[in-house]
Amino acid sequence: MKKYISLLITICLFLFSCQQRATKDKTENKIQYTVANDSVTYHYNKGWQQIMDEGNYATAEVSYRKALKLDPDFLIGKSILARLTTNLEERISLYNELEQHKASIKGDERLVLDVYIALTRFTNIREQEPEKAEATLADVFVLAEKNLRKIVHKYPDEVYLKSEYIEILHAVHGAKKALDSVEVLASAKQKENPFILGYTAIMEADLGHYKTAVEKAQLLKNIINDSSIPKPDAVLADVYFKMDSLKKAKKHADRAFELDPRNLDASRLKSRIDQKLDSLKTQEVF
Repeated sequence: MKKYISLLITICLFLFSCQQRATKDKTENKIQYTVANDSVTYHYNKGWQQIMDEGNYATAEVSYRKALKLDPDFLIGKSILARLTTNLEERISLYNELEQHKASIKGDERLVLDVYIALTRFTNIREQEPEKAEATLADVFVLAEKNLRKIVHKYPDEVYLKSEYIEILHAVHGAKKALDSVEVLASAKQKENPFILGYTAIMEADLGHYKTAVEKAQLLKNIINDSSIPKPDAVLADVYFKMDSLKKAKKHADRAFELDPRNLDASRLKSRIDQKLDSLKTQEVF
């Protein structure tokens, strides 16, 4: 009897050890932020999902404000709010706070924070001194590529940081290299993440792979399966615009903009589509 009890204890200890190791491995695959409590983390993660997966910028801003109400010292959350707010005065104030307190953040979290502070600075310069914006953005890209490369290789489960890294690669090196990096960096599950799936559709369209682009965009729409979420329409608008199918692009851009006027992708694309359509009408007149 004692033999069986001893065996049972050994098995339980083994299972407990495996569970602890699995939990530890899972934790080590994600960056650990300096944050007050789980409620703050919940609103922070929800905000990322709303921005990246849904394209709901307005509701994401609400989530980040909730996180900061619970923890006003959460600098990463503050840096994302600074990127989201359309109020220049607030953004300048947030930037100054971030610069003042960033020394309190160390390690990998600081690598991310430095990128977000640099992006905030660029946005401020773009509004205040537009002639300096291009050179500033080039510097931001260098920093972002270097810092985020370290993060995505060290924390493979950080799908949203991985997504931002892919965006940087696309901006700096073009669609081909960015798509190649998706193949290497993203797991099978991550390739079906709404942001990554939608962004690969857009990059396929950049390369002229229109059939693949439309298929990926339609797959995204089917996966989300919610007409109240602007992300699929924003992606389809971008793909059709690159295909020069302006009427289809306008339909989807207008719908995405209607669902969330704060969606930067949709609003900027809508302006470009409308400008091109107006230009074509002017040419027809003459």
